[in-house]
Amino acid sequence: MSTNIIIDAVNITKQYGDFKALDGLSLQVERGGVWALLGPNGAGKTTFLKCLLGLKEFSGEIKIDGYDIHKDPKKAKFQIGYVPQHPSLYREMSVQESLRYFGDMRDVKRSRLRELLEFVGLELWARQPVGALSGGMQQRLMLAVALLSDPPVLLLDEPTANLDVNRQVEFRNLISLLVKEGKTVVLTTHLLGDVDHIAEKIMLLNKGKLVVKSSVSDLFKQLDLTSQMFVEISDNANEQDAISALEKAGANDIQVKGNWFEMRIDPSKKISAINNLREKGCTINDFKIEEPNLEDAFKKITSGEEN
Repeated sequence: MSTNIIIDAVNITKQYGDFKALDGLSLQVERGGVWALLGPNGAGKTTFLKCLLGLKEFSGEIKIDGYDIHKDPKKAKFQIGYVPQHPSLYREMSVQESLRYFGDMRDVKRSRLRELLEFVGLELWARQPVGALSGGMQQRLMLAVALLSDPPVLLLDEPTANLDVNRQVEFRNLISLLVKEGKTVVLTTHLLGDVDHIAEKIMLLNKGKLVVKSSVSDLFKQLDLTSQMFVEISDNANEQDAISALEKAGANDIQVKGNWFEMRIDPSKKISAINNLREKGCTINDFKIEEPNLEDAFKKITSGEEN
């Protein structure tokens, strides 16, 4: 399929008794890039993933790369690779045997198995039992399994939740490589601070509905989230000149504490503030920046401060 929309969900409703896990949810995912599916517990993220995978009955329509999950479930499911939060593998099998087992189910050539082992960095562990692998290695093996049939869409459920910092970086690097190859990645995560490093776009669910669909940077602008910036200038700088230079760059709530100037500023205006200070003859001894994060945005939206 050549359309730019790779996931098209229209009026998805899933009800458990009187509770609507999904309440007329409609969203579209454009082809390519990393999309983060966010929301509080009970927002409908997991239910929506299961609907995409054809594991839950629902009313409405879902198409994956043009294939309807109700009318053509086999082809629709073939477009998706899925990596669950907790690896579901046979621990007594070797890494190589595991890939062969799942590959034979999908008529995958042996050469594809070797390619994937190399891609996820497990070729040296091919003969090791799965049970002997670390959590990060098992996650990479699950990624290899998800990629066996070379699907255009990858669904990742909390992919870095159980990994240490170094393994998180490794996994994010693999995701970046897949995106460069043209894959579309949709991930759920509760680690909102990590989304800045992984995703380019977000879809935020709350109470079974889509609340926000946006790029990370556009969301900050929409919610008027700002960076907190701290600049230390030399003793011989004129305080009023420094304040004037910072205000010209868009800084506000400027507070002076000795040689330190504290302020709020749009993330895109930080360099302008530094340049303006230098143009005023202010020598900058040091500076620090506290960036806004998605947790701030999430709290603001779900608390009802943003309509």
